[in-house]
Amino acid sequence: MGANTTNGYDPHAIEAARQAAWRERDAFRTPPVLDGQPRRYIKPSAPFTSGNIHIGHVRSYSIGDAYARFRRARGDAVLFAFGFDAFGLPAELVAIEGGEPPNEWVNRCAAHMRKQLQRLGFSFDWERTFMSSDPLMYRWSQWLFLTLLDAGLIYRGSGTVEWCDTCQTTLASIQVEDGLCWRCHNPIRLVQRPEWYVRISSYLEENDRRLDELAASGIWDEVALASQRFVLGRLDGLELDLTGPHGGALTVFTPHADAVALARFVLISPKHPDIDSWTADPNVRASLAELPTSGLQRSARDAESLPLIDTGLTLAAPTGEELPVLVSPLVDGRFGVTAVLGIPARDHTDALIAQRLSLTADDSGEESAAPPPGARPAVRYRANDFSISRQRSWGTPIPIVYCDGDCGVVPVEQEQLPVLLPLDLTPTGSGNPLAEREDFVNTTCPRCGGPARRETDTLDCHFDALWLWVPVCVPPEERERPLDEIFALEDLRAWLPSERVVAGSDSGNFVFDQRIATKALRDIGPLAFLADGEPFAGCLFHEMVIRDGRKMSKHLGNVVDPDELVERYGADTVRLAVLYAARPQRSLNWSDSAVLRCHRFLTQVWLFCQAHTQRQADAAISPGAPVSADAETVKDTTEHLRLKLQKWCDTAVDKISVEMESLEMHSAVRNVMRLFDRIKDFEKRVIARQGELGRADSEALSDALSMLVALLGPFTPHLAEELWLTFGHELHDGQTPWPGVSSEVLA
Repeated sequence: MGANTTNGYDPHAIEAARQAAWRERDAFRTPPVLDGQPRRYIKPSAPFTSGNIHIGHVRSYSIGDAYARFRRARGDAVLFAFGFDAFGLPAELVAIEGGEPPNEWVNRCAAHMRKQLQRLGFSFDWERTFMSSDPLMYRWSQWLFLTLLDAGLIYRGSGTVEWCDTCQTTLASIQVEDGLCWRCHNPIRLVQRPEWYVRISSYLEENDRRLDELAASGIWDEVALASQRFVLGRLDGLELDLTGPHGGALTVFTPHADAVALARFVLISPKHPDIDSWTADPNVRASLAELPTSGLQRSARDAESLPLIDTGLTLAAPTGEELPVLVSPLVDGRFGVTAVLGIPARDHTDALIAQRLSLTADDSGEESAAPPPGARPAVRYRANDFSISRQRSWGTPIPIVYCDGDCGVVPVEQEQLPVLLPLDLTPTGSGNPLAEREDFVNTTCPRCGGPARRETDTLDCHFDALWLWVPVCVPPEERERPLDEIFALEDLRAWLPSERVVAGSDSGNFVFDQRIATKALRDIGPLAFLADGEPFAGCLFHEMVIRDGRKMSKHLGNVVDPDELVERYGADTVRLAVLYAARPQRSLNWSDSAVLRCHRFLTQVWLFCQAHTQRQADAAISPGAPVSADAETVKDTTEHLRLKLQKWCDTAVDKISVEMESLEMHSAVRNVMRLFDRIKDFEKRVIARQGELGRADSEALSDALSMLVALLGPFTPHLAEELWLTFGHELHDGQTPWPGVSSEVLA
């Protein structure tokens, strides 16, 4: 039943009626896999259970939802669902502040956020939604940990890691921003402790090589591709082996192949695998222990204050000059974990370091296009193995035990998964409360049956993200199966790879590591059917929503509340506004003018369509008949206007269809608006010419309005469906269909 909207455009009544109808017919349930039907798994971002949906979520999900509805309207089978990313430090910190178990907080958040998203009318298959903190789900993380461990892609190391004293946890490199913790923004420092690492270095070259293939596909947008290149951090140059008077040897890299003779020092990463041999001196080792990581990926102007350690050792350059060997974390952010030649004449940062050390930084040495003897072409990547251990309680338990006997470190058997996290933990903010729970810590060794203690570090939520794109491909009734059986399911294999992922431009790190994990599981076996090891056939990254040129934050008082906007203008207006205001690849500088413009447009569409329908009803005739009996005798002087209207409609459908294919929602919305202007202009010109609409004119207007409403379907689904039914049309497969497209436009 439609909404009672005879008195004007009432978005709340329309949206409530349409959403009730969607629920009744289960409109967005993932369809069964059928031979011959195109399948589209459209992957939205996995939201953190942060409390509320913000306007950035609305932008992201409006893009993805419009694309999902477009694909359904064209007859494709669509899977559109996500899982809540519920683990991690942010949720734990909020729980600490509120003095409650994190489990209670994230469940309450997820329920509230789901209501917000449902009110906006997004066409998610909610039956497939999940929480990463559900034991049935985090067993995926534990299974992945054990699988990668068995393949040698997870390892235990005692190395230098980033440590936040405030949060009392280690951080991955991507969580360090200009030497500060990504969460609390306090300085971090290097410490030595045992950690679990993911060995992504094994797949960096393939991730790099396949970027050309992704670009050639045409469905990876440039923002997404640029993010992958940025995370990868490829540097081309050469490497050579240098030796020192003490007998030590070191492979060094430089991107300046023609300036090796200008080298003045060697800089080595504090995380270098051979760092111990270069810091054997007790004083040097003491300095290394206190070395902060300020300077990682920071600009050259900060190098003046960057901590450096002089090892007191040297290496012989190809020129015979002795080069001092220095240790600094600056290497990591610029070249990855390696050793590099410092060439002050070519690099401003190196020049500042040379100045601090009173080293000659002039360019009096010889440059040569020919590399020195023994040099060879080389590539370095900034991306590197990262720690996944966290000293926090709200996370996936690591499936490892430490035997009190002779077994040492023992993986939990996969049949014993999941290792359950106590849900009644109430962290206080100090230490790791999981380590204080004897009922969790004390266990038996899977190998000898003797007493053992569980690992009390938990997995970082970034590790959970490696698999969050997979479980929605599994029907809920199949999710309790063993994971090796799940990967063999026809449904999962039919939906993968994802046809398109739509996420914020800050998702580059997640997608990069998901691509690596997919390649690893391809080689191990579970994802062997993905021959290229790519989880996403296409990818669109959109920029953030800002206001007054600045990032939104409560501190600045410039936050836009989606709930308030929906309450005032309705969901269709808000959805349309975030699509209308800017291309996905551009930051959306929020302005109320976009909302007002879109609300005015939808009101005009509604009133125009209602007026046209009412005129026909008042005349007691069906759509397409003449408005009045007198119109039958009116000479047809408007045929050329009808032909022009038909051409406008055909052109609009073709153009908007192409734009929808490429997710250019901004352009598509504006072209829909232009079509409405053309339709209004047609009616105005006909009436000006002959005073009223003839039968053919009325039919042409009805057809054009039906086409307009169908084109609005992906953007403003509530209004579009209500008007479609008002016109007397039937839904196709439960929704408004997409108009026909010229055969030469789309394949």
